[in-house]
Amino acid sequence: MARRKVLVALSALTIVAGFGAAPAPAVADAGAPHDCAGSPPDAITALPAPLNKWGEIVCTPYGQMLTSHAGWMWLMPDLDTVLIPAQLTDQQPEPVGNRVYFTKIDLVKVKGAEFDEAYGSFHEGFDEREVKPDGYRVDITTVEGKSLRMYFFDYDTYAWGISCPDNKCVTDTRFMILDRSTPPKPRTPSI
Repeated sequence: MARRKVLVALSALTIVAGFGAAPAPAVADAGAPHDCAGSPPDAITALPAPLNKWGEIVCTPYGQMLTSHAGWMWLMPDLDTVLIPAQLTDQQPEPVGNRVYFTKIDLVKVKGAEFDEAYGSFHEGFDEREVKPDGYRVDITTVEGKSLRMYFFDYDTYAWGISCPDNKCVTDTRFMILDRSTPPKPRTPSI
């Protein structure tokens, strides 16, 4: 069961990579905006701050997806684009239009033990001397009753996200959130 949740988390975050390899032409445009007209009244269409700083909800032929908005990029370390679909599945997504959507997106700033645990999982393998960011827990629920927990770490000019099914963060799901207007700062090598 835990392995399946990790697979769902990974497939949710790397959904575009799978679509790029799919032979069906309709699947290749999954990230293309789709008409949101006719979305049910309980569909979430706006994100809470600071998630709205980096992202937006888009409608696609495969249901709603959470992704970056103009000016920002959400990328896996291998540079695959990140889309988080409301259609959380470990199989090929179905063309469902506006029938699959987010019904709840709760965001809470985290501190103390919760921050330390999530940040420790996220920051594994990174420079320990790095300044700690602000941390946010995001709990997402879909119309299908499925849920996903994520943490976002805000460094001001960039951020990171990580998926945490069953309250256990999965390091392989870390993704970068980059501001297209801020040039990367040169890193000083550590000695």
